[in-house]
Amino acid sequence: MKKYTLILAFLTFVGISFSCTREEPLPVSSLKVSVNLPENFRTDVKFANKEVVFTSSSNTYRFTTDAQGKITVNSLIPDEYNVTASWEMTGAEYKQLIANPEPVEDRAKILVTAVLNNHKIFSNINVNLNLEKIILRDLLISKIYYTGTKDNANKNYTSDSYVEIYNTSDETVYIDGKYIALTESMSPPAYPAKDNPGFIYARQICKFPGDGNDYPVLPGKSIVIATRSARDHRLSASTSIDLSTADFEVKDTDGSGNPDVKALQIISNSISALKFFNMLTAGGNGVFLFETDQDILLWPEVYAPGKTSGERFRKVPLDVVIDGVECLKNNVGTGPDINLKRLHFVVDAGYTFVNATSGYTHESVERKVIIRDGVIKLKDSNNSIEDFVISLDPTPRKYDKPELNN
Repeated sequence: MKKYTLILAFLTFVGISFSCTREEPLPVSSLKVSVNLPENFRTDVKFANKEVVFTSSSNTYRFTTDAQGKITVNSLIPDEYNVTASWEMTGAEYKQLIANPEPVEDRAKILVTAVLNNHKIFSNINVNLNLEKIILRDLLISKIYYTGTKDNANKNYTSDSYVEIYNTSDETVYIDGKYIALTESMSPPAYPAKDNPGFIYARQICKFPGDGNDYPVLPGKSIVIATRSARDHRLSASTSIDLSTADFEVKDTDGSGNPDVKALQIISNSISALKFFNMLTAGGNGVFLFETDQDILLWPEVYAPGKTSGERFRKVPLDVVIDGVECLKNNVGTGPDINLKRLHFVVDAGYTFVNATSGYTHESVERKVIIRDGVIKLKDSNNSIEDFVISLDPTPRKYDKPELNN
């Protein structure tokens, strides 16, 4: 028994000795980092004199790039790191740095950014950060539902359409006094974008109420606009949605509708008899937001070329537009026709559409989601082909759908 006790004591001593003399891992002494700008940047432009941040569970390190956009890190504790780099600029500054012209508003905010999450750094390796461009807008059109569905008697149901607007910034934004509009939708188009620079021709324009700070949109939150009727449509159509909690309802201020939902009145209308926001179930809907201090009722109204009667469209200057989404009709056999675009490339360089060619399929078009530091951001490359997907679940305010994360 004494023999075993002595052996155990010896092993314990040896263990203590080893634990006392065990060395911490040596710092990584020659880590090379290259930060690469998006392809459209001029070759002489580098990510120079800008910060790259390494963050682990216990440490944060900040390094500054050299004139070539590179870093050599001479001492870094081995660990798993989130590595981040970003550069924010105005649209005007961005256009000075790129090689080829690109339709970006001067007042836009551009972020080129890259993130490597949980990157293992335990030796002298090379790290490449490939920056991507994001256009930072405060308010984005995030969901448009216009297709309608079938009611419980299998008849066409069109009263459940809506538009959702999301605050993708980190600050509260007020919707007060801003405008939401629909482009003209004649066939053939009266004013296609390719032939009419400088203006968008609107068939309907609504103005949000408020005196400047009455209707906040909180960071990472949205507002829902019932474009026809703010009620629970599931009572009539089981595949429909509940719009009874919408923030706004398009209607006359003294008209019928949900008395608990604030009226959003049409102030410019190509067809005066329409009391709702007339999105077409098959597509052909250019939806856009704009902001101006001018009296828009002083802006010119025009008939379609060659006509002296019928619908008249309000000319909206391109430079007041905040965001826009082109929802083209999906034609049988040929798909969407890009020549029918009414929104200029600076507003939406692409387009989106639904699978249905005539509607009534409860399909919505919704902006993709990007999770950054646990916060929901929305993809905005200024191209709806890249930014939007089709969803068969048009539930408003829902951003955890799998299809939005692809």
